[in-house]
Amino acid sequence: MLNRTEMKGKKILLSAYACSPFRGSEPGNGWSWATILAIKGFEVWCFTNVEDEKEIMEASAKLNLPNLHFVFVKLNNGLDNFLLDTSSKKIYFHYLLWHKKAATVAKKLHAKIQFDIGHHVTFGSLQQGTFLWKLKGLKIIFGPVGGGQEALPIFKEYFGKAWRTEQIRSAISWWSIKRSLNFKNTILKSDFVLVTNDDTSKMAKTVKNHQPEKIIFINDTAVPKVMELHEPIVRVPDKKLKLLWVGRMLPRKGLNLVLESLSKVPEWVDYSLTVVGGGEQFHLIDGWIEKYGVDKSKVNILGQIPFFEVIEYYKKSDVFIFCSLRDSFGAQLTEAMAFGLPVIVLNIHGAALGVPDNCGIKVTPVTKEGTVKDIAAAVTRMYEDQNFRKDCSENSFMHSSNNTWENRVQEVIEKFY
Repeated sequence: MLNRTEMKGKKILLSAYACSPFRGSEPGNGWSWATILAIKGFEVWCFTNVEDEKEIMEASAKLNLPNLHFVFVKLNNGLDNFLLDTSSKKIYFHYLLWHKKAATVAKKLHAKIQFDIGHHVTFGSLQQGTFLWKLKGLKIIFGPVGGGQEALPIFKEYFGKAWRTEQIRSAISWWSIKRSLNFKNTILKSDFVLVTNDDTSKMAKTVKNHQPEKIIFINDTAVPKVMELHEPIVRVPDKKLKLLWVGRMLPRKGLNLVLESLSKVPEWVDYSLTVVGGGEQFHLIDGWIEKYGVDKSKVNILGQIPFFEVIEYYKKSDVFIFCSLRDSFGAQLTEAMAFGLPVIVLNIHGAALGVPDNCGIKVTPVTKEGTVKDIAAAVTRMYEDQNFRKDCSENSFMHSSNNTWENRVQEVIEKFY
């Protein structure tokens, strides 16, 4: 284990393309890695994009960490203004160009500073690799990352026209495995490849001459500092079961699966569903409610709301339901469990390993119809069995109390730095 003096002497190049002090998911992950490593005494140079430059500098100044340096990698010819849009598929092209520019900047800085460790944390995509392998004479840690997971064909209906995009994604993944030198060199030249699920582990191990002992499972999310609770929330059972769904309205997030499942819940089950989030499919929600015959009075659609308001809904809901069709894990699950919410999830991809069995109900999909039926049964059980719900709530809180960002970063430091 490194002591404080050893940490102080180590220079870290942190690749955190997504980094923000005020957003959740991957941007929040990037910010947590950068700040906690600096707080622990490392000299940190965080490479990121320019999207939240002003906010990062303001928040960083308040922290007063002289050993935390941000390197904002800007694309030439004003391409940031055109491509840097996280709500658009253009973001993947921006990320590709950013990678190339970041490698050039990093080589020059490495020649001057001589980094001890290069650590890639965001974006967390195995297929896209990292530019860090191009640097010489430093330890390289890649991850935690996902990317190996694929949507099950039984859920094709819920993707609609976007199923074609899923097929293209699968083809690109196959091409990366077979042809991409960036992908191959990332796996072979990293000292450790940290993966978030079995699917991603299997993909990494397809690289010829890989070293299996260097491909290690570790969760990629933790409870944000603002969501750390010292005492569990005491929920008084009510006649109505208050369900909560939080996420971006993307085809792979499976909100339409949840809505169809709710249409199969018995009429005597008194529930409400609050939907939080915006995105490309937001305009489709009313149509889904009508298509599946869900009682519209039971669904409260909020759209995108401020982060502090989301926290309030985590506090006052009874159960978190999030049946994503393809996800490395899902920061929302970590957040929900931090507030002691029992969860209903699909037993696939990151959730299969990252959600303990005693924190809710994990539905294993075999057929589309069977999955719909099982999710409906899970909602019914949560409504009927208040003792079971209470136990799941307590287990979620206990699990989350140890799943802090400080503990997550410390674990990586002790095992891999």
